[in-house]
Amino acid sequence: MELLLKWVLMATVQLAATMSPGPAFVVAVRNAMIYDRKTAVSTAFGLSLGVAAHVGFVLVGLAFLIAQSIFLYNFIKYAGAAYLLYIGIKAIISAKKAQSDADQDHLDITAEDEHKIKKMSIPKAIITGFLTNLLNPKAVIFFTAVYSQFITPDTPFFMHLLYGATSVVIEFTWFALLGVILTNPRLKMMFSRGMQWVERVCGGFMIALGLKLALSK
Repeated sequence: MELLLKWVLMATVQLAATMSPGPAFVVAVRNAMIYDRKTAVSTAFGLSLGVAAHVGFVLVGLAFLIAQSIFLYNFIKYAGAAYLLYIGIKAIISAKKAQSDADQDHLDITAEDEHKIKKMSIPKAIITGFLTNLLNPKAVIFFTAVYSQFITPDTPFFMHLLYGATSVVIEFTWFALLGVILTNPRLKMMFSRGMQWVERVCGGFMIALGLKLALSK
């Protein structure tokens, strides 16, 4: 019973953290709104792989070492900030290009047209999600702090695996569900005329998150 209660508490903490706004949320929303459902779900899968990597780091003790090393932590921090800035700037440039093409050709872009124009391969979507979470140094601190509250030398090994699997499943389920909702055809139609603005806003958020990460101590 005690192990079950610990698992429920850990899952609750993980769910709250997963649902909170951050780089993963912005990337998931952007890919769902701009691309199709396969891209959205693939992004969610990539995000869950990033969580799986962090969970693996924690379980083998690497996260603790990284958290104690200023050099390693800063390396991950600046790499993550650079990646967020890259995605954000690329999104804004893409939005400007799409708007320019539409104005030049006098096109009225519908949701179906936008779906045809915007494409992202499944491997690229997975890699985007994976790198977004992998290069988030705050995830190192989060998983180290959370898991240290639930894992002790007396904790059975199967509970280690259960905690890790729970984190990964929650990450994928939440963002896959979010992607399915945001790629609903009616919702996409409502936002079809403002897709460029959606991409600009998401790009701006990613740039802001990248700058915040780079300047954080």
